[in-house]
Amino acid sequence: MKLQKRRIVSLVFAVVVLLLAPATQSQSLSAEQIMNQSNDRDQGEDFQSSVRLISTDAQGNSGELDVDMVVKQIPESIGSGKARYNVLATVTAPQDAQGLAVLVQEQDFPTDDNIWLFLPAVGAAKKVIPENFRTPLFGSEFTLEELIDREPGLDDHELLREEALDGRDVWVIKSTPNDPESAGFAYRVTFIDKQTLLQLRMELYDDFDTMIKLFTAQRIETIDGIPTRVLSKAQNLETGRTSTFEFLDPRYNQGGISDELFDPANLGA
Repeated sequence: MKLQKRRIVSLVFAVVVLLLAPATQSQSLSAEQIMNQSNDRDQGEDFQSSVRLISTDAQGNSGELDVDMVVKQIPESIGSGKARYNVLATVTAPQDAQGLAVLVQEQDFPTDDNIWLFLPAVGAAKKVIPENFRTPLFGSEFTLEELIDREPGLDDHELLREEALDGRDVWVIKSTPNDPESAGFAYRVTFIDKQTLLQLRMELYDDFDTMIKLFTAQRIETIDGIPTRVLSKAQNLETGRTSTFEFLDPRYNQGGISDELFDPANLGA
């Protein structure tokens, strides 16, 4: 009788293992899926905030810009599962930079985003080439691509490991550009929070496996139900220059943002 019970228990255990194994396997994600989920995470239908952008060189000299940032999901992409946004960043201080603005109109990959730069001295908006998406934002160590997140389809992704970072479980993913000319780095390593899907840390490397730039989320808060990198830091490891990008009064889904705000013809109005 005892032997029969043992056999029954063993059989039941084997069945349970077989039932659970496929479920566990189906829950594993590829590096590409993780990057896409991070890129497509909920970022609301609109977003507004004042920004404090501070850059400091290796000698300790600092400069500060005050920026207004407005983001609105493009109506045609609502409910599509692949949100696209219009992003407008306008300098409000100091006075000698006041009015300088960058407008980004996101497009479906692989179409390049539309990028416009408004120069107050010229009094008109100028469309810039896609490569400028990777140039410094208002002279800082950040680029729009790093703040908004690089399109995953531009790279080949490899899951290196899973670990803990500052008490958060993360995926560590290596991304290598499909086109070396499409990025200012040989590859990058990104640490993605499993819970929020936020990119908490990003390391850029050159062809000699030397880290040349480091981006870190310094402070994360949940704003209107959406996890947000409230304070981010960029470090240029070659020059010693650093920049911080801080949202001072972030708010999501407030409504009332006109689509006309993102018309290049209206920049500077």
